[in-house]
Amino acid sequence: MIEVRPSKAQGSVRAPPSKSYSHRALAVSLLCEGPSRVRNISRARDVIATLNAIRSFGAKISDEFTEIKIEPPQRPSVPDDVIYCGGSGTTIRFFVPISTLTEGGYTVLTGNDSLRRRPMGPIIDAINKLGGWAISSRMNGLPPLIVRGGGLKGGEVEIDGSISSQFFSGLMIASTRFESGLKIRPIGELVSRPYLEMTEEVLRRSGSCVELDEEIIVEPVPPKSLEFEVPGDYGLAAFHMLAASVTGGRVIVEGLDNTMPQADYTVIDVLKSFGVEVREVGSSVIVEGKPRYGARLNLKDSPDIFPIACVLASFVSEVSEIRGVAHARVKESDRVASMSSELEKVGVEVRELYDGLIIRGGNPKGGVKLDSHGDHRIFMALLALAAATREGCIIEGEESVADSYPGFLEDSIKLGIDLRPIGFNTTLTGLSGERDSLS
Repeated sequence: MIEVRPSKAQGSVRAPPSKSYSHRALAVSLLCEGPSRVRNISRARDVIATLNAIRSFGAKISDEFTEIKIEPPQRPSVPDDVIYCGGSGTTIRFFVPISTLTEGGYTVLTGNDSLRRRPMGPIIDAINKLGGWAISSRMNGLPPLIVRGGGLKGGEVEIDGSISSQFFSGLMIASTRFESGLKIRPIGELVSRPYLEMTEEVLRRSGSCVELDEEIIVEPVPPKSLEFEVPGDYGLAAFHMLAASVTGGRVIVEGLDNTMPQADYTVIDVLKSFGVEVREVGSSVIVEGKPRYGARLNLKDSPDIFPIACVLASFVSEVSEIRGVAHARVKESDRVASMSSELEKVGVEVRELYDGLIIRGGNPKGGVKLDSHGDHRIFMALLALAAATREGCIIEGEESVADSYPGFLEDSIKLGIDLRPIGFNTTLTGLSGERDSLS
């Protein structure tokens, strides 16, 4: 547990490397015909799961810390052991279709308790419709999953677009190695489309051919090699932007690149929607000024910004409506229910909808214990909330930040947030030791 005392976020911080781009660069590098180099890679626990996965499929890794060199196998090999994906939905949803590319045999993929509750039905169905073989070991559409190798010819497939774009991205990457490529047709509304643009960007840079329109067309052109520098992550840096606003501070976030597609770039518009002052200067974003009025938002393409928008809404007395995030209920936690319960603890008026929340905020009280529900993005949002209350709060679940942003607590302290560990024998700087090791 962490005690967060009333604080004001002030200063400058460098954005952490993009978790989403790190996953994509590693997965594509596994399928390249030649060696690849990825610089500024995320050291988050979820990304370590992806790196260990490509190693299990036969990639040789040289980690020089500032960059990672990947020597791919001629063809992904059947892993010697189960692929353990931890809590990373991206890892398992990317490597289920990649598992079909092995010469033969079966690949087993699983994860932690949270991941084993996340739906995988659309990717299982897609592989089976394409002539492959994949099942849920419990026959309920949830991990563990078992996938047969042998390759896929390709063709056309339809996928439910309402749950996650990760199913689409995984197929986009794997189908560069299908015999005849792939055409994917989304069924219903496709959520989180900007993440597909990120996948397209990495594939394009590697030499593959992808057409992203109402349908997704992937030509059978294997990626050649990838030279890639991972940009800063808008979605993770956004938690410092949030803290700057609700605590009445001023923060400069450096190392961002608005020329590359990122779903969470929308945080700039979300902050402005609440009346927060935001300026973009080169590769930096400067945030100051408290939220001043309510907002009506649809975050179907940026569900990870949902907890941030909820906290902003908690500090204005006008009603805010944040919707379009039914798919946020099947993330690391049910983020809609999680944010509803935690905001109510600090006296915020909340009405839960199937796809979001209606919030009337004002002056959230402190002096309570908040629960991150084991969700890294919920924890980071609650930290900003707690720092902006008069009494501060205790928050459970700080270990979850290693999933995406191992240095989050240290960077928060650097910005002046008063954090104190309670109830265990460790230091704040010891909470993120995993980031230095990809073994």
